[in-house]
Amino acid sequence: MYFKKYSILFLLLLAFFISNYGWAQTDAAPTITATGDQIYCPLTPINVVTFFDITDPDDTTVATFFIQISEGYKNGEDKLTLLGSHPNITTSWSAGEGKLTLKSSSAAEATYIDIIAAVKEVVFESSSPTVFGEKKFSFTIGDANYLPSTGHFYEYVEDTGITWTNAKTAAASRTYFGLKGYLATITSAEEAKLSGEQAAGAGWIGGSDAETEGTWKWVTGPEAGKTFYKNGTTNGTDIPFAFWNTGEPNNLENEDYAHVTAPGVGILGSWNDLSNTGAATGNYQPRGYIVEYGGTPGDPILNLSASTTISVAAITTTTPATICGAGTLNLSATATNGATVLWFDSLTSTTPIFSGTNFTTPLLSATTTYYVLASVNGCLTGNRKPVIATIYAIPTIISAPDVTVCEGNSGTINAMASSATAIINWYGTPTGGIPLETGNSLTVMPTSTITTYYIDATENGCTTPTRTAVKMEVLGNTISLTSPITLNDIAIIDDSNNNSITINNFPGFNNYDFNLNSFEEFGNETYFEHLEPGIHFLYLRNKTNCEISKLDIAILGFPKFFTPNGDGQNDTWKVLGNNNNIQISAIYIFDRFGKLVAEVDLTGDGWDGFYNGERLPTSDYWYLVKYLDQYGDYREKRGNFSLIRR
Repeated sequence: MYFKKYSILFLLLLAFFISNYGWAQTDAAPTITATGDQIYCPLTPINVVTFFDITDPDDTTVATFFIQISEGYKNGEDKLTLLGSHPNITTSWSAGEGKLTLKSSSAAEATYIDIIAAVKEVVFESSSPTVFGEKKFSFTIGDANYLPSTGHFYEYVEDTGITWTNAKTAAASRTYFGLKGYLATITSAEEAKLSGEQAAGAGWIGGSDAETEGTWKWVTGPEAGKTFYKNGTTNGTDIPFAFWNTGEPNNLENEDYAHVTAPGVGILGSWNDLSNTGAATGNYQPRGYIVEYGGTPGDPILNLSASTTISVAAITTTTPATICGAGTLNLSATATNGATVLWFDSLTSTTPIFSGTNFTTPLLSATTTYYVLASVNGCLTGNRKPVIATIYAIPTIISAPDVTVCEGNSGTINAMASSATAIINWYGTPTGGIPLETGNSLTVMPTSTITTYYIDATENGCTTPTRTAVKMEVLGNTISLTSPITLNDIAIIDDSNNNSITINNFPGFNNYDFNLNSFEEFGNETYFEHLEPGIHFLYLRNKTNCEISKLDIAILGFPKFFTPNGDGQNDTWKVLGNNNNIQISAIYIFDRFGKLVAEVDLTGDGWDGFYNGERLPTSDYWYLVKYLDQYGDYREKRGNFSLIRR
């Protein structure tokens, strides 16, 4: 009994010792420390750390070490390079992932001492002279990608043909230094870029709408149950971020599971929806899955990764300035990160003309563009922004002739500015007041014999400093006994359904206003229609001296009936519109049988309906009129009319 009791005690003590002191102790995770948040000068290499260290309680070597541009990476521009002599370390650069791999140059693992020394001499450089924003670098021992903004790790696992449900199970069974894995849940652009675009391949992620068609949720990890896309939008969802490829999700063949697209298919790193199995071959065949580690309750707190940041000093605001006419202008600009604002007189100049936030230009007579750069430690490369000193020309009035207006008429004054786009302002006073009108002309009814108006011009906020005076003078109308035109300057249509007079162009045409049958309301109308037969008077008024002249115009008409009943209305049939300009040689009247019943007296009042002293009955009669028209052309007019007795 004694031996048995102490044997049991020994075994218990042995188990306690093993569990606490190492025979069965698991590998402890290393701690990585990195500092080096810095300002980057474009086109120059910069170390990614200013301090770096790895501490590990139970290891001194590592198989592989990774440095990745985890945020802000630009493929084709950005690169990490190891400088100096490191015979025990070899590197490889993956442009697709933005990742630099460090490992031993021999078969053995690399020592922490060699890794630490190498990391301190890794530099970043961009080939772009206008690089902007921030670049974040992650330092990890494991193969998973580390994203500083989430503190999570991301790993792509190749497994061609794996279903979504099997990938979900496989991801949940994986761990990373004690962190539990799950199909990735991507909730930001940075996360999408690292886990999709910068991942080693494309595959399943943890989104699905299998529960409710069209309502996409994350069904894995800490975000399980939260919606991110619903009814074709992220609006109103729990996590308003999605990165679908063009035309996706389309639910083709009941596609309920999210998948990062294959490289070369649409937008790099974007998503599409697939069925649980995906396609058997081609671009839509599942090739693996993306595992995310971190954020699960119960995960250990690790310092397995570290990160540093470099940023490019940038101009945050610029304030241009404008001035009317030549002068000096005050321009300003501000920069980030405490950078100095350098001013240049061209986009490519290497010599600053000023340093500081506020810059006063020299005397300028034309618009000039300056360029500002945010500079740290004398850096002269980077993204320059223009700041424009705008010189606006002050418009002037170049033409504003005085005008004369004939009594009783409105007058129009015209003006022209030095710029066709300037706005001309009309005033009643030489200074002050509000404009009477704006535009290139002013039309008014004068209220006095001479009225003076004042004009200036405005463009781009610049106004003529002194107003120009222009006069409108009212002249009284006078009568002229001679006309500047003859009947040869007139086109007449008579004996028609629409009798009209048209004034043709004649010497001095633009110097006259016209009116028909009235002294009032002269204007530029040159066509008069729907005129009754008879004598019409065309009045012409000279715009310069307001002299009025008259031209008599005959509109011939041949009545369709007459009523010889002695009431004083239409008692005779006669040619209408006959005047001295018309030379009628004969007027004959015939009955319906062609018998001549009257030869009308050319000096009388017309035919009274009698033949040889007898009254002719109501009937239709015909006429023949022979005459020379107003232009001296011989004409004959034939027609019929009705004699109506009441």
